[in-house]
Parts: sequence; structure tokens; C-alpha cells
Amino acid sequence: MFALFALATTARASSLSTARRQARQARRQARLVDARASSLERRLQKQGTVLERLEERTADLERVAVKEFEILHYNVLSNYSATNMLPWFCYGCNVTAAERAEMHRRFYAPGPTGFKRVRGKGWPTWAEEVLSPERRAAVEAYDALHFGWERRCERLIAAVCRHRVGCRERAPDILTLAECDCYDEFWRERLLQRGYASTWRKRPRSSIDGCAIAWRSSTFELLASGGYDFGSALSRSPDRTCHFALLAWRRDPTVRLLVATTHLARNPESDEQLLARGYQYGSLFRELLAFAAAHGAEDVPVVLTGDLNAKDCDELAGIARALVRLLSTPTHPLLWSVLDAPTPATTVTEERTLRIDYVLYQSESLSLTGVSQLPTLDAPIPDAEHPSDHLPVSARLVVRPHWARVEDDARQWLACVSSNTAVRPLSGDALRTAFTYFDKDGSGLISLVQLEAGLQSLGFPGLDSSKVREALRAAGCETSAGESRSLHPHLAWISRRATDDRSWAMDLDQFVHVYTHFAQQATAASSSARQLDLAFKALNPNHSGVVSRHELQQALRSMCSAPLDEPRVEAVLRELEDGAGTISLASFTNWMMGRYTSSLEDPSIIADSMSKVPNYGDLWPQEVYNQ
Repeated sequence: MFALFALATTARASSLSTARRQARQARRQARLVDARASSLERRLQKQGTVLERLEERTADLERVAVKEFEILHYNVLSNYSATNMLPWFCYGCNVTAAERAEMHRRFYAPGPTGFKRVRGKGWPTWAEEVLSPERRAAVEAYDALHFGWERRCERLIAAVCRHRVGCRERAPDILTLAECDCYDEFWRERLLQRGYASTWRKRPRSSIDGCAIAWRSSTFELLASGGYDFGSALSRSPDRTCHFALLAWRRDPTVRLLVATTHLARNPESDEQLLARGYQYGSLFRELLAFAAAHGAEDVPVVLTGDLNAKDCDELAGIARALVRLLSTPTHPLLWSVLDAPTPATTVTEERTLRIDYVLYQSESLSLTGVSQLPTLDAPIPDAEHPSDHLPVSARLVVRPHWARVEDDARQWLACVSSNTAVRPLSGDALRTAFTYFDKDGSGLISLVQLEAGLQSLGFPGLDSSKVREALRAAGCETSAGESRSLHPHLAWISRRATDDRSWAMDLDQFVHVYTHFAQQATAASSSARQLDLAFKALNPNHSGVVSRHELQQALRSMCSAPLDEPRVEAVLRELEDGAGTISLASFTNWMMGRYTSSLEDPSIIADSMSKVPNYGDLWPQEVYNQ
């Protein structure tokens, strides 16, 4: 019994000893874990501090880094309208020009014999008397092979998400798509998978396609989006749309970019449609101004892309600028500084090979550094390689710093005053900005020393202050502002020392006047005058060299998708016409250039900011103009 008790006692003692030992080991391990946790926490805190510093340095680098981006535009040929069984396609059966003309005639025939509005487009009825059954079968076979959505969709997304600009092949930063349908069920999700956020605007009426804008989520964030719908004549309801997106760089939200994309009236060969496109193009700048003003973005750089259905973008610009001056409508400053990224033909079919897709940019605030390399095609598309009847176009652009824009405006002023060369036209606001480049002390006067310093920094060889003074005298500014003109009382004390030390000075009015004087003389050589020449030819389809008052009035009415200010148009036409009741190219161009120079001296004539825009509520009904 005693032995059993001793054995139990020994076992209990051993168990207690083991428990104590295990407890000590557990406490020791807990202390080690706590020590390791504290060490890891200290290391994490240290790494967090380092990471914060790196993020600050990265943010600093982002702020000073060049803001470069690549933008791609692509008309993707909408699924609902993609069929080879249309008279402008019919690939695979070697259609002759005469056969195609007859198919067009039958397809667009008015009344019950026309097929354009028929469900299924009336195939093969309109082709039965032109194409044999075997040739119609070949058309249908080509359609099944190259036009079907299932065969095209993945190749389309691959084409927009990987493109070559210059020597680099990479994913663009911004995408714009025309004829984009299947957005919710295809494009949105596919773009999201590839790192793009996007927004889409449907065309009005029964069309199910629209315009889309997408951007790399890691680079940009969306601040606002919008758009408007428009038509081509007052009697028609809107059938086209334009989409806007205001973006900001994530790493530097102070830098913003305004992207606009649209699809203008079809049939680039039609002179009648050219006038409609010209008005649509011009109205776009008015709506762009309204959108920018609503979001505090009137000075934000703009990129405009789209299928403009125009063989010559300068022709559209000429018509738009002419309309702005004729109608005194407010417009975005992009209209006066728009340039396009050059590309070869962007659509290739058996019927036509044309450049109608554009990337346009605001040259005063953006610089072009690269353009896409498009293939030279000898066969129509779509085909096994190209999934649309258009090619994607892209460009690389850099946002110019504010002072670089001011410097360029000053350089444009000097170029015009010194040699009458064809330069980028300056808006009234740009002229006033250029003045600040020379007027470094904000006195309201440019002294002789300031003028010479500006000439030296801008680098105009052979140009000195004496030639500028001669230009002032030639423009009718006989005396300098410092010699005989008094300043506003609030500015007098600022410039007292300047006027005492120097006898010569130029004020803002003289600065603007000398520019308008030489801009008027440079009319014949300027690109603006050539664009006005193209606009006049569009308004004068019989090429007679003169347009009657009635013809011009009818042309304006046919272009407008909103009511005209008839009294205003009448007053303008009276100014334009000569004694014989006709308007010549010379009088048209001279009046337009005079209107331009007048707007420089009085910017309220043509408003390029919403603060200058009059109330157009009665003239432009919302239900007609801005759907």
C-alpha cells in the first residue's frame, strides 16, 4: 500500500514538474513572440516611413514630370450594322462601278421600292437584278467569314488595347470608340479586365450604337462626363451624338484633360452633307465651351477625336469658323488652334479609300510627339486581319506648361508683327496673355527694356526694338503710350518710375492694334484665309465665284439644326454683298478677316469663354439644339 502511495506521489510530482516546465517554455516562447512582434512592428514602422518618403518623392517627380499620353480612336463597325450585304460593301464577287451604282440607286430609291429603311435592308431583293445567285452566295460567304460579331469582337479589343505609335508598341492611355454597340455586354467588361474604366453615350433615335471613352485607371480618374445630341437639319430630330469626359492625372490632379469624341454626318463625297458636317463641327465647339465652363475647365487642354466623315478637316474648320463669325456664336478657343495628327487613309473599301478618322488637338496647350503607323492596304477591309472597315488612329501628345503657352503666344505675336508670316491665329484672350510675357512688372505698359529682353529670350534673329517701333508707327500708333497717354489712376503709381526712366512704352491697346493691323495684311498668305476659301467654295457649289444673298441664306438654313437669328443674318448679308446683290470670294474673305480682327479688339463680339456668352435661351431651344 505504501509503495502504491509513493508511486502515485512520484507520478503527481513528475506531472507537476512537467507542467511547470511546459509553462516556463510557453512563457519563454511568448516573450520571444512578443519580442519578434515588436521587432517586426518597428521594422514595419520604419518601412512605412520609408514608403511614405518614397511616395512623396514619387509624387514630386510626377508633378514635375512631362505629362505625356497616348490616345487611340477607332471606328469599330457596330455589330447591328455590320453586314457585307450592303451596296458599299458586297465583297467577294468583284462588283463593277456600274453595278455598284445601280445597287446604290435601288437601295436608296424613295418610296416603297427603297430598302434603306426596311428590316434586314431588303437583301437580296435590291441585288437580284444586278448580281447572279452565285455572286450573291459569295457575298454571303464573305459576310459569314469576316463580318460576324463572334469572329470580330476579340480581335477588336486586341486592336484597341495594343497599338504602335512611333517606335513603341504599348497599350494606349486613352481610347475613343465610334459605332460602339454591345457596350454593357462586351466592351465595358473587356476594357475593365485590361485596366480601363470607361463611359458611353448612345446615339439618339433607334440607333443602338454610340461613342465611348476609356482611360487607364492607373493613370487617370474621371471628374465629369457629358455630351449632347445633334442632327443635320432643323426639320430632323437629332441622330448623332458627341461625348465629353474630363479627366485628371491621378498623381497630379491639378493637371486635367478634356476628351471629346463624335461621329458626324455620313457620306463624305456629298457637298450637301459637307455643309451639314460643317455646322455640326462648329456646334461642337459651342457645346464644348458650355461643358468646360460648367466644370471650371475652360483653360484645360482638349483632344477631339472622331469619324468626321470629311476628306479635308481644314474644310470643316473653315466652314465652322465662317459660321462663328457670321452668326457671332460663342465658341471654345480650340476652334482657333486646332491641329490634326497626320495619317494616311483610315477607311479602305472597294468603293473608296479615304482619310475620315481624326485625332485633333489644341496646339496652344498640347504638343504632338508621335503618330500611329498605319499599314498600306491593297485589299478592302474588314478581312481576316482587320476586324473593321476603319483603321485605328493614334497619337502621342504632351501637355505644355502654362508659361510655355504664354511664351508661344508672344512668339506668334512677334512673328506676325515682324514678317507678316502665316502663323497660328491668336484669340483675344491669347493676345492679352501674350502681353503679360513682355509686361513683366504688371504695370500695364511694355517698356523698351522689357521689349528688348523679350526679343532676346524669344530668339528672333534680325529683329530689334526699332523694327517693332516702326511696325507700331505703320499700324497708326504714332506716339508711345509712355509719352502721351495716361494710365488708369490705380496703375499710375506702379509705373511712375518706369515712365520717368524711359520715354517709350506700349500699352495693351497698341499691342492688340499692331497685331490686328498686320494680321489683316497677312490674309492672303494665312492658313485661316485658305480655310475661308474652302468654306466659300462649299457655299458656292456651282463654282461661279459669287454667291447670291438668297443662296447664302438658304445654305445657312440648310446647315443649321436650330433656328437662325434672322435679323442678325440679314444685317450680315447686307454688309457682305456688293452693289449687284452678290457676294464675291474677296468680299467674303475680307469681311471674315475684318470680323476676326474686330473680335481681337473687342472679344465680346465672338465669345470664347462663358463669362462673355449672351443669353441664347430664345434663339437656341433646348429641345431642338441640345437633346
